[in-house]
Amino acid sequence: MPLTKVTFRPGINRESTSYAAENGWFDSNLIRFRKGRPEKMGGWVKLSSNTIIGTGRSMHVWAALDGSKYMGLGTESKFYIEEGGLYNDVTPLRTSVTLGANPITTGSVASGVVTITAPGHGARTGDYVTFSGATTTDGITAAQLNKEFQLTLVNENSYTVSTAGSASSGSVAGGGSAVVAAYQIRIGLTIAVAGTGWGAGLWGGVVEPFSETTLNGLISDSATSIILTSATDFETASTTISANLTDVSTSIPLVDSSSYPDKGTVLINSEKIRYGNNVSNTLSDLVRGTDGTTAAAHTSSDAATFVGLIQIENELIQYTGKSTNTLDAGVVRGVRGTSAAGHADGTAVKEANDFIGWGQGTTPPLSVRLWTQDNWGEDLAFNAYDGTPYYWDKTLGLNARATSFASQTGASDAPTVTRRLMMSGADRHMVAFACNELGETTQDLLLVRWSDQEAPFDWTPTSTNTSGSTRISSGSEILSAQKTRQEILIWTDASLHSMRFTGPPFTFQFSLLSNNISIIGPNAVVTIADKIFWMDTENFFVYSGRVQVVPCTVVRYVFDDINLDQSFKFFAASNRLFDEVFFFYVSSGATEIDRYAKFNYTENTWDIGTLARTAWVDFSLHNNPRASGSASDVEYVYVQESGQNADGTAMVSFIESGDFDLADGNNFLFVSKIIPDIALSGTAASVDYVLKTRDYPSDALVTEATATVTSSTQKSDVRCRGRTAILRLDNPALNTAWTLGDTRLEIRQDGRR
Repeated sequence: MPLTKVTFRPGINRESTSYAAENGWFDSNLIRFRKGRPEKMGGWVKLSSNTIIGTGRSMHVWAALDGSKYMGLGTESKFYIEEGGLYNDVTPLRTSVTLGANPITTGSVASGVVTITAPGHGARTGDYVTFSGATTTDGITAAQLNKEFQLTLVNENSYTVSTAGSASSGSVAGGGSAVVAAYQIRIGLTIAVAGTGWGAGLWGGVVEPFSETTLNGLISDSATSIILTSATDFETASTTISANLTDVSTSIPLVDSSSYPDKGTVLINSEKIRYGNNVSNTLSDLVRGTDGTTAAAHTSSDAATFVGLIQIENELIQYTGKSTNTLDAGVVRGVRGTSAAGHADGTAVKEANDFIGWGQGTTPPLSVRLWTQDNWGEDLAFNAYDGTPYYWDKTLGLNARATSFASQTGASDAPTVTRRLMMSGADRHMVAFACNELGETTQDLLLVRWSDQEAPFDWTPTSTNTSGSTRISSGSEILSAQKTRQEILIWTDASLHSMRFTGPPFTFQFSLLSNNISIIGPNAVVTIADKIFWMDTENFFVYSGRVQVVPCTVVRYVFDDINLDQSFKFFAASNRLFDEVFFFYVSSGATEIDRYAKFNYTENTWDIGTLARTAWVDFSLHNNPRASGSASDVEYVYVQESGQNADGTAMVSFIESGDFDLADGNNFLFVSKIIPDIALSGTAASVDYVLKTRDYPSDALVTEATATVTSSTQKSDVRCRGRTAILRLDNPALNTAWTLGDTRLEIRQDGRR
């Protein structure tokens, strides 16, 4: 019988159906196209067995004058500088204070948990603190106390840490009078919460300051008794009203409002009333009949009870009373648009009396912690998104923490908050995007400032230097910026601008490149081959002197199954080894990056796949790209394009064609033989050729035949019958690399039914 050579167009095409993608490739994972041929991607191995704390969100490599190779790595919890596979913690400090006498109190006998008394500490659960100067306390040694801990909040004046020690007697105060607590900058979030824009939602709805503690025992979705670690700082108040109210009264006079917080909710009879001001025993700025109640008239001396509001994960809960550490009166679950849910022991509980509403955000917003970084010679400048800019001085060593720009020797008007930070290029200005104005502390989300040339800490404009600033002319906020060889591109929420060095007198020239364009996330952009590629909310773009849409054959596949609530995490990455650009994103059923779309910009082909990577840096100083990711919930840095395995296990690599048929499907086809054409390498390398069929486009595919092929396989006899068929190449084996050639099949017509 005749052999038919089955060839498919390069690239994955998901713009329609598998049947419409006839003679093309329809699905893939961990493959690439090179010279039009599909082949397996390279594997990966751990850079070292050392782990990092948190999820990597930014990576940057550079070299020192002595040849040392460094990599900056930022997570939501830490900032590291890696050298030789060791991760050196240079996370900046927020503050360092000497605590009062004997601030350490042990817990129960044999417990290693101690309570730290630290008035106004300003920390949150999960923050890191390092103690020094503590003396042995109740059998817990000084060495066990004088180290770094991740704390658990009790209230605004105390918190607990878990030591490796064991209390001898329990409930003993000690530590001495020279205990110093060095607090690292607050940790960020790992998951963005849905709302209007980045940083809005549940986290964005709680206005600081607020009391915080943890659950002391799990609760179900119907529990009405909520035991806290400490309820001391959670509000309760009751009094009576001092005058009659109508159902449209705009203020509530109380006998005594001194125990009421500034904002919150009050219960009078069966009506709940929200208020925004509490002045001179009068509650005002009212919203009557809230939380499903009805506005009504009330009589002088009616009881007025404060309604507390707490947030546990994504649920808001109301209460009217507490007994010691238990909220047990007037508990109403899942209020204000939230849903009642179970919560585990130790879950954070936040006071939410000043909750401002879903998606309205706060100032500053709280979101996933992203970092930007750039080296200034052999030193490193970096900042968290909407955070303080910091500087790590190589001469101080890898044990030295980074310190703020404003604290550097000779610093002058350095920004104290910025969204993005970078060195401009060959002209060597330090540039801050969406930062505070000169002499101000408030962040201006459209302001760009730059330092004097060759002076990264001098930001005061004078007649003899080149420092300065400008305000972007369109949009409401700067979202991202990316450096190219000749200019810097700046994205706002509505436009794209160019920033180009021109020299005196204006230093930089700004020009509008495009309106009605933006970027899906701050890091969803990459520069490669003098081109800038980025991902917007509905398409992919490239800039090489002008803005163009990148023709994409998987655009609907990506944007029809995407979690835009987590778009802050999306990022773009380059792989110069193979002329590729990755766009890593979160699919609709996930909260962390799990997919990628990949573009070969020399061959104009796309492919897709699943790969959990959260940050990436291309090869330069090192021979391979590096990326951060997790394995069994532990975070590592991986060396990509290394070997043929997924860190020792088989890679789930495959490519699958669209449907093919005979005579437009008028007749059934019968496949009886496969003549493979594939280049295999590796120990005992093998792949599986899989044939699947269906009779109608709406039918599910049925696997008819699987043939395992090695480098010595000449042919495989199979039996496969259907109106249409697809060819799939699977690679379930270890130590296998492959490149597909031209497959030939023995096909004949087999009737019409």
